[in-house]
This record gives sequence, C-alpha cells and structure tokens, in this order.
Amino acid sequence: MKNLISFLIKILVINFFIGFSGAHADDLLKIYSERQPMLIEPLLNEFESQTGIDVEWIYSKKGLVQKIILEKDKPVADVFLASDISRLIDVAEAGASIKINNSSAVPSHLQSDNWIGLTQRARIIYVNKDLGLNDITYEDLVSEKYKGRICTRSGFHPYNVSLFASLMAHHGEEWLENYLINLKANLARKPQGNDRDQVKAIYAGVCDLSIGNHYYYFKMLNNEEQKIWLEKATIVFPNQKDRGTHVNISGIALLKESSREKSEKLLDFLVSQKAQAIYANDNNEFPVSPDVPLSDGVNELAGGAKFDNIDLLKIAENRKAVINILNKINYDE
Repeated sequence: MKNLISFLIKILVINFFIGFSGAHADDLLKIYSERQPMLIEPLLNEFESQTGIDVEWIYSKKGLVQKIILEKDKPVADVFLASDISRLIDVAEAGASIKINNSSAVPSHLQSDNWIGLTQRARIIYVNKDLGLNDITYEDLVSEKYKGRICTRSGFHPYNVSLFASLMAHHGEEWLENYLINLKANLARKPQGNDRDQVKAIYAGVCDLSIGNHYYYFKMLNNEEQKIWLEKATIVFPNQKDRGTHVNISGIALLKESSREKSEKLLDFLVSQKAQAIYANDNNEFPVSPDVPLSDGVNELAGGAKFDNIDLLKIAENRKAVINILNKINYDE
C-alpha cells in the first residue's frame, strides 16, 4: 500500500508539472531577432510586464532568414524582428510569414500585408568638415569633382541595395546602371567594412564622403575610441530640396498562424506610443508613428528633415535588378 501511495503521488506530481508546462507554453512567445539585445530588451521586458506573456528570443546578425525559410512548414518561432526591409521581403516571398492587418499607427508606405515597419533609419552622407558642405544629393556623388573621394561598404549590403533600389524607382534601371558605374569610378578604395569604417576612413584622410545610417553617429559619439572620428566628419541629410532623404526600416513579421493572437499583441505593443518612445529615446531611431517625438539627440541632428515617402514595396520590386547591375559592373571589385 505504501508503494502504491508513493506511485500515485509521483503520477500526480508529474501531471501537475506537465499541466504547468503546457500552460506556460500557451503564454510563451518565441522570437527570432536581428535586433541587438541591448536595443530590444527594454521593449520586451515592458511587453512581458504589460501582458503577462513570457518572451523567449534568439538573437543573430546572420542566418535567421534562411532558418525561417527552412522551418516555414513547421515554424519554430512565432515572430521575426528584422533589421532591414530586405529580410522581411525575403521571408514574405518564400511564403514563410503570415498575412497581417495594416496598422493605423503606421504610415501606409511603411507596411504591407506581410510585415510592418517599427523604426525608420535614414541613409545619410558623412562629409569631411573641411568641404563645408551642408547640402548634397545622392545624385551628386557621381560628380567628377568627387572622383577618388568616396568610401562605401559593399554595394551588396542590404542597406545599400535598398538605397540603390530607391534611386532606380525615381530614375529608372538604365539611369541606375550608369550611376553605379560612375559611383564606382569615384571610390577612393574597394568597398569594405561597415558604415562606421567609412567614417574612420574620412578621419584617416582616405576619402571625403561616405554613406551610412544616421544612428551610427550616436554609436560613435558614445564610444571612447570612435568618437574621435567625428572630429573630422559632419553629416548631411541628402535631397532636402526635392524628395527627401532615403529611409529604411526595422520591422516585424508574424510566422505562425496558431500563435497569431499573442503575436498581434506584440505587434500592437511595438507600434504603440510607449514602445515607439522607447525606440526613439533608447535607440536614436526615427519612430514610424508620426505622433511620437524624436529623441533630443536626433531632434538636434535632424529635426525638420524631409524623408522620401516612396512605398517600400516599390523598393522591394527593384532589389533583384539592383543586384544584377552590381554583379554586372563588379561594384565591389
């Protein structure tokens, strides 16, 4: 009898923990994230606090898109937080994300029925202060006067592909091929490094102009080793007298129909004014919500800047053509 009672107690304990684990799983949201932990942890902590939904997430700078596509018939994650529009489009084109309703909190050109933008990042031009330039366009970069004076990272990097795709949307494919040929001819060195490395090259006297995302300014400013590079460089928001500066997005895609309700709660939270303010103040990115003020630093740097409001889907349509041109002209060689 004693052994029987002991056995029954064990069964009850096992069933309790199975039931507890099942309930916990129902309240667990699994995220694949390209956003760095320090950028999204404050947001996810606030989401957990507000909703009672636990978040489990994997961060990786590379490989998540391929992983999502491989897992599309049996998704492991519920949500994908992407650092660039190109990743969201790759997932959508592979049929690895589910359809979602548009958000009234986000401008229409920054969302689709497969993904929604969460932040905006401007693709600006870092300029040697000695040039005294405060007005420039992307189109100006192919001017003969800048021959041998421009640095870029790989032309194939998604940030540059998106910029070039926007230029193609405005000017056409033939124009873009000629533009990229001339831009390559104006490079001071082979494309290499990341956005910050191009500013370092300005400081070192390798070049006078480079293309980079705006928030790297703040990353360098807050880095003891890198802030010295900004002594030589200032930033310009291009095309202010016409269409405005090109912006890319970080964004969200939902991956699993069975967890739609939980995932939509996260989406709604991330486009809320509270979350958008966290993005603005902690990450120095531009909120997608027009009702959320910029951080003090971004406002000082870019308050009143004009942005290109081209539909990001048009940029998506041009990406393959851009990559074909970059290959054709051997841009990185």
